[in-house]
Amino acid sequence: MIVALRIFIVTLSVITILGGLGLIALVWVYSLKFGQCVKLPNGSELSYEAFVDFSNSYLIPDVVLRDPEGTVIGKEISPIHVTDVATLGAAWPEHSSSKSDFSFVWTAETGLVKQEENPSLYAELRATANSTSNYIGAPVDLHVNTLWMFKRLSEDEQYVGRSCATRYFTF
Repeated sequence: MIVALRIFIVTLSVITILGGLGLIALVWVYSLKFGQCVKLPNGSELSYEAFVDFSNSYLIPDVVLRDPEGTVIGKEISPIHVTDVATLGAAWPEHSSSKSDFSFVWTAETGLVKQEENPSLYAELRATANSTSNYIGAPVDLHVNTLWMFKRLSEDEQYVGRSCATRYFTF
C-alpha cells in the first residue's frame, strides 16, 4: 500500500513538473511570436491584441492598432495608411459587436479623430497627412489591412519593437 502511494506521488510529481515545463515553453514560444510589435514613426504601434485569442480559430490573435499608452484604436482596419505624422484608415466592427465602422486619423498631437465626430478636423488632418508626408509600408493607392502592414513593417528592423502592450489572452 505504501509502495503504491509512493509510486502514485512520484508519477503525479513528474507529470506536474513536465506539464509545467511544457506550459512555460509554450508561453515562451507564444511571447516570441505574438509579443512582437511594430513601432510606427508617428507614435502609434501595430501589435497582436493578445498572446492567445479564444474567439478565433486556432487561437491566433488579431493585429490591432494602438496608441502609445496601449489603448486599442482599431481591431480590423482596412484600408490602413501610415505616414510619418499620422495613421489613417477605416476600422471595421468586431464580428459580434454592435459597434459601427468608422474612418479615422490618428496623430500624436490630436489623438484619435473620427470622421463622424469631427468632420472638419478629420478633413484637415487627412489633407495634411496626404500632402506633406511619405507613406510607409505601402503606397497610397494600395489598400492593405493591419495584418499585411504589420507583416510588411516587421521585416524592417527600424520598426520592430519589444515593449508592447499585449494582453495574455482575450475572448
